Amino acid sequence: MKIRYYYYKLSSPKNEIRPAISYTLHAAELLYAPASAAKAYGKYILSSLDSDFFENRHGDCDLVLTEIAKLEKGELNNFVFEFDGFIHYVGRDSVTFEHAIFGVCSHWPLWSCPLSHYKIAVQAARDFFAMPVSLDTELIVELPESDMAQIAIFPPKMSYKKDAFDLKHD
Repeated sequence: MKIRYYYYKLSSPKNEIRPAISYTLHAAELLYAPASAAKAYGKYILSSLDSDFFENRHGDCDLVLTEIAKLEKGELNNFVFEFDGFIHYVGRDSVTFEHAIFGVCSHWPLWSCPLSHYKIAVQAARDFFAMPVSLDTELIVELPESDMAQIAIFPPKMSYKKDAFDLKHD
């Protein structure tokens, strides 16, 4: 499975009042991904790279990668980053995503991926955002197949609302 980062051009329609305007925007897509992983990776990892890291303008990619390095050295057991789109619960083996606005719900259940995939995605996003903005700019990274077994099944089974909010006390 691979992640492809690239730029594309989007033009606004031309009308009588104003001319057409072209924008160059960035995007990411999964290549060679099994159907079960493609939806989850697109919904969580690729969405979080777009909404939470905002082209690394504030150094968020660098900050996350610094914390991952501490995690790998054993200086930390886990850490949490709360961004605009998602809350990232980062542990030594995996990263769990919770939607920052809707929380855990049937449309946005918790989902996890291997730490190695998350780290590669964040590193690649940082490197891509540092490259020139051009339609010729493209970056493709491969996610290790050996870690595919750690991916949570998507969509995860949600507990029924009455079970999840059972407030009975013994």
